[in-house]
Amino acid sequence: MSVSHLVTTLACVAFLVPWQEKLPNVLFYSDPQRSDNDIVRRTQPEVPSPAEKHFVEITKGIFEVNATQDAAEVSREKLKQYRAVVFFTAINPSADKEALVDWVREGGAFTGIHSTANTFQSYPPFGEMLGAYFESRPWRTKDKPLAKARVKVEDTTHPATKHLGDAFEIEDDLYLFKNWDRSKVHVLLSMDPTSLDMTKVKRQDPDMAIAWTKMYGKGRVFYTALGDPEHVWKDARYQTHLIEGVKWTMGKSRGLSTRGRLPLGVLLKL
Repeated sequence: MSVSHLVTTLACVAFLVPWQEKLPNVLFYSDPQRSDNDIVRRTQPEVPSPAEKHFVEITKGIFEVNATQDAAEVSREKLKQYRAVVFFTAINPSADKEALVDWVREGGAFTGIHSTANTFQSYPPFGEMLGAYFESRPWRTKDKPLAKARVKVEDTTHPATKHLGDAFEIEDDLYLFKNWDRSKVHVLLSMDPTSLDMTKVKRQDPDMAIAWTKMYGKGRVFYTALGDPEHVWKDARYQTHLIEGVKWTMGKSRGLSTRGRLPLGVLLKL
């Protein structure tokens, strides 16, 4: 084979074989502290929590995930190696909160899950970045920690919610928020007050958003209050909601691969 023929052949092969883009590095950092979020509690230090296992499994082929409870990964130097950061935390983890907030402000991609809204409540910049702080969960009781609600899809075109239709029902640990200003975020999901016992709510404001996006400086933030019980993590709707939310923070909003999952738009009954 002549050199020119070899070059032509290699060029044809290169054209036919798609270039494989390197998967984005994503940090999944969790720390339940003394909260009741058993979904992110490790039974042994070396054994990943249920949420860690699920996140790694559902993002195979989409992200390169480092699931850790090592706060040292959230530092000015370490954050540089990640394309996106996902928090499932509570109370006051020992992560460098100042470094995280600065990283997001300078263009980082941040996702907060559930009790992340109850993290660093004494550090206002974190709440400003996230969009709100946890206030209460009025429907929770010792005997019945979860409650059912009808969820309204306020944005039916966003990648994180377009598969959900106009509304759906879910059973989860339902939150209300404080330091909340709807005008500063883009609401994706909210709870329908007519589906809940509002006599337990000690405020007049009926605005009960539970998922939103926002810009923070040059960075993007996605927050979802859903994800306390494991049955939610196993639900295809939630998996798509979460993955597409993380992708949005990175500026990636193309369709989600359905490998190993149900196609988009297939709704499972909880």
